[in-house]
Amino acid sequence: MKLVFCLAGKTERGPVGELVDDYRKRISRYAPVEIIEAKTLKIQSREGVHVLLSPAGRALTSKGLASFLSDILNSSAKHLFFYVGGPTGFDPEMEKAIPEKISLSAMTFSHQIIRIMLFEQVYRAFSILNNEPYHK
Repeated sequence: MKLVFCLAGKTERGPVGELVDDYRKRISRYAPVEIIEAKTLKIQSREGVHVLLSPAGRALTSKGLASFLSDILNSSAKHLFFYVGGPTGFDPEMEKAIPEKISLSAMTFSHQIIRIMLFEQVYRAFSILNNEPYHK
């Protein structure tokens, strides 16, 4: 299964970009990673599970995200798409079209910071699934 991170806009250079790149490399030890950066996000037409990051989404613990990831890994899904909106959020049609929504926090964060948080949590989920010490 390939992980596809669909991000509104470009990732900032400097510390944000460096952290995203670092976690991308770490995650790629477990699964192929693709990053799509687009001015306007569109739902990918490839087969897979689509997940929208939204403050109104389902709140998961790190172990809950690991379990969610495990379920998808054990399915026949070819791709897992994570969509991260920009400063104005998502197009209402896109929100309606993707029923699976998760929340990283009830608080509001910049769309740049959320990128780091998502990549870190996905890496943490893989470390949990592989019984590695990172999560401890």
